Amino acid sequence: MVDIAVCEMEAERAPCRALKLQLIKVMVNKDDFVDLQEYDEAVSIEDARKAFPDYEAFMKRNRFSEKNTIFLMDRIKNEEDLAVLKPLAKKIPNGWVDLTKLDESKKAEVLSKGSQSDRINAWDNLTFEEMDATCASCPLAWNKGKDCIGTFGPESSKLPEIAQKYNCPIVASAIEAAADHRKFSVEDAKELLRECEVLKPALIDEGKMAAHRYSGPVERMETMAKACVAENCGFFFI
Repeated sequence: MVDIAVCEMEAERAPCRALKLQLIKVMVNKDDFVDLQEYDEAVSIEDARKAFPDYEAFMKRNRFSEKNTIFLMDRIKNEEDLAVLKPLAKKIPNGWVDLTKLDESKKAEVLSKGSQSDRINAWDNLTFEEMDATCASCPLAWNKGKDCIGTFGPESSKLPEIAQKYNCPIVASAIEAAADHRKFSVEDAKELLRECEVLKPALIDEGKMAAHRYSGPVERMETMAKACVAENCGFFFI
């Protein structure tokens, strides 16, 4: 399935933008910045076996599998088992460093050595309810006021083929653009608006089936493109 979405990081008024730019945590090598790393409380398999003579029952109660190499305290479901294991738990650095607790110099040092992909920003830290509330107030929430992403259609959609016929290159390239991770500019959004105006009557000319199947995607693209033009940002197919 291919979706259509805005480049929200290009839109200065998008409330999520500032949150996504604010890094909260970064993953580092387990041997780096050990004194700064957060830690997990865990018990080894050996200690758990000693604590529970009926080890298999303990495993079943807490829904663990044989693949477990350690037992994290926050994964213990049975309160009585947790009470038994808590005194045996050891603190194990987990690689995450909380950047909010560091001064700018140390933060820069950690970021220079930390993972470029395993990072948590302020947006990631929100609950789903908080994300929904933020999206609801966003000028880019073109999808019925909920969010900034919507459905284009399946990879087998004939809409690109129809778009090609009517000289609408952006819509014609949608499936390929999604595969190529291509980004479109705000100028492309203006062109997309033109293409939508062309495609609306074209779908009627193509017959009832085409109009029924593809009017929705065209309307969604038009709504998204208007939001992109208004907020000066691009879009992409994904």
